[in-house]
Amino acid sequence: MAKQARSGKTYTMQPLPLKASQDILRLMYHSYRNQGFQLSVSFFEIYGGKVFDLLNDRRKLFMREDGKQQVCIVGLQEYKVLDVETIKELIERGNATRSTGTTGANEESSRSHAILQLAIKRSADGSEKKPAKLVGKLSFIDLAGSERGADTTDNDKQTRMEGAEINKSLLALKECIRALDNDQGHIPFRGSKLTEVLRDSFVGDSRTVMISCISPSSGSCEHTLNTLRYADRVKSLSKGNNAAKKDSLSSSSNLRDSTALPLASSLPTDNFEDIIPDNKPRWSDRIERDTSPFKVNRVPSGRVEGNVSVTYPDYYMGQKSGLNRMAEDDLGHSEETNSDDDLNALLKEEEDLVSAHRRQVEHTIEIVREEMNLLVEADQPGNQLDNYISKLSAILSQKAAGILQLQNRLARFQKRLNEYNVLISSGI
Repeated sequence: MAKQARSGKTYTMQPLPLKASQDILRLMYHSYRNQGFQLSVSFFEIYGGKVFDLLNDRRKLFMREDGKQQVCIVGLQEYKVLDVETIKELIERGNATRSTGTTGANEESSRSHAILQLAIKRSADGSEKKPAKLVGKLSFIDLAGSERGADTTDNDKQTRMEGAEINKSLLALKECIRALDNDQGHIPFRGSKLTEVLRDSFVGDSRTVMISCISPSSGSCEHTLNTLRYADRVKSLSKGNNAAKKDSLSSSSNLRDSTALPLASSLPTDNFEDIIPDNKPRWSDRIERDTSPFKVNRVPSGRVEGNVSVTYPDYYMGQKSGLNRMAEDDLGHSEETNSDDDLNALLKEEEDLVSAHRRQVEHTIEIVREEMNLLVEADQPGNQLDNYISKLSAILSQKAAGILQLQNRLARFQKRLNEYNVLISSGI
């Protein structure tokens, strides 16, 4: 589910898992009855580059690859379900704990990518003695909406960091789609947690459906065009990508050969009058690719007897604008890559700070135990004062050194945060 914010992605996704699970359960109980099939449900989110289980108190999860390079979510809770009502309750429970927030673009915006998985398993001998084997999986991915800096001017630092992480993961997904579309040898699935999860949705015998949501608002025109281009590129992906490209080239050559024909001969006439009234212009149901050097002027319905015209000025204008778009795309891609590197470094420093804090807390607990033992020794009769003073001095020095080290790390991270915040503010 893609792509722009406040366009209704989450609302559109709500009934789809229930309808799919209803069909799966009906087949399990009728066509494939008593064949050992099971249906399991899991629900997790990707927030800030981290994975959390929405059905297990937002427990933090870790992604690992097995020997077959299949991505596994370690510790993900799966629930075996027998009816649609149970699935509905699990979905509502997961949505209640999903990360949402208020942004300048939307009052209640999804701040994470949510992944609901329906796993179909089958036991080997029809019993539950041996673990069931996975035979199929259906994933529903509700992507968080992309955000521009101009749409989030009144957001705080945390919201901007969330938006930057969302845009980074969507950019990584776009790079994977671009690599697949260009038949590149290396597909950068490890660019983000999102693309790692979606790897099995683009390779092998998988089938993927992308629902692109757009907003009718005039202020979302740029978002709408980007979303349509995004979806058009995904639509061109298939197992026989090269054959599809050859068909596309042959169809484009046929289009050039047929430019001398009247427009009426290139459009279907059956039921066309019933679809579009005569008082409205008729447009082709396909939009030409940006790479096409021709600019085809289609005549409205009142003048269908005219021919499709291609002029040399339009040809050179199309080439020039296409080169400009390519240059702007490369420049924007370079800027986005630099921003992603900064964001990755910032997230790495955040993880290091949390780990250092955790180690400091554990060390403090050990020091507290030593202090308790020292106090017990001090209360004993015949205790030596010099021994007590030296041990207490050593303990206090350890505590001070640990706190100072953590404070220095925190100060460096705060400085990085301020620098990153200035970069975001200056780019708005």
